[in-house]
Amino acid sequence: MAEGMIDLPLLRPMLATSSPPYDSKDHFFEVKWDGYRCLSYLLQNATTLYSRNGIDLTLKFPELAHLHLEVNSRPAILDGEIVALVEGKPSFAALQSRGRMQDRKAIGRACRIQPATLMVFDVLYADGKSVMNLPLEERKKLLVEMVKEEKQGEQGIVISQYVHQHGLDLYQACVSQGLEGVMAKKLGSFYLPGRRSTQWQKFKHTRQVDLIICGYQHRSAGGLGSLVLGGYQDNRLVYQGKVGTGFSEQEGEILLAALDKLAVTKETVQIPQKERRHTIFVQPLLVCSVDYLTVTTEGFLRHPVYRGIRRDKLPGECIVVEQQ
Repeated sequence: MAEGMIDLPLLRPMLATSSPPYDSKDHFFEVKWDGYRCLSYLLQNATTLYSRNGIDLTLKFPELAHLHLEVNSRPAILDGEIVALVEGKPSFAALQSRGRMQDRKAIGRACRIQPATLMVFDVLYADGKSVMNLPLEERKKLLVEMVKEEKQGEQGIVISQYVHQHGLDLYQACVSQGLEGVMAKKLGSFYLPGRRSTQWQKFKHTRQVDLIICGYQHRSAGGLGSLVLGGYQDNRLVYQGKVGTGFSEQEGEILLAALDKLAVTKETVQIPQKERRHTIFVQPLLVCSVDYLTVTTEGFLRHPVYRGIRRDKLPGECIVVEQQ
């Protein structure tokens, strides 16, 4: 813990609930950045970056270790998202690559070649005092006063902009640009650390793909845990990850009954070694629709959600979905 950190409490960020897009004169709307959620602890002479789970990210992103020099009213805690911008858009795959690095020399090279940016959107502490009970609009105004305008973007910190009322227009603009989605934040709302609240809502832009069920895994408590997914590439099935959400208990039972009849002993798609002992492989005959956010560098769906069986589609029509 950095010197003087004892003066600031270790907090968890406020979280949002999901919602369909809407307009509202009672809300601000801003881009939902696809990166690592981060609480930045800015002391007089040090910066410490914490993930939403309290993991210290500072050594992973040394280019952001001097943000305290770019912000007034320290000690302070700012809420934001660390992003890796590729051609002006956040790339989670590029950020994930940075996040996996352990070697300091490799990290140093990476931060020079493709430096990360902190998109800040809220303030929890200023001048060592909590401002979480100020209304959202006052915290937004305070944030603008705290971040030195002439340094924005130069040293890795940018204030995330917002619009009032027009959530649908912003959402459509984000979709057209291939961004993750939009955050809606209620005017007058307080900052509730560590809580998921309807005062903040997220409109996520998801994609959909049809893939083949190649196997399944049980939950530890029994019942269907997840479906193993694959798609064809050059007449070969390729693993695309697992989906374990989106089906009800009843749907899970129906799927299990159907999949049990298709079970085989031979591996129908090559999957990671750690997954093999938990997986029951099936004949690759059933196709399902899955919503997902993006595809990882390994080719796995990120944040997949099961949407249903596609009885009108043949397995041979299911092509591997690649990173966009």
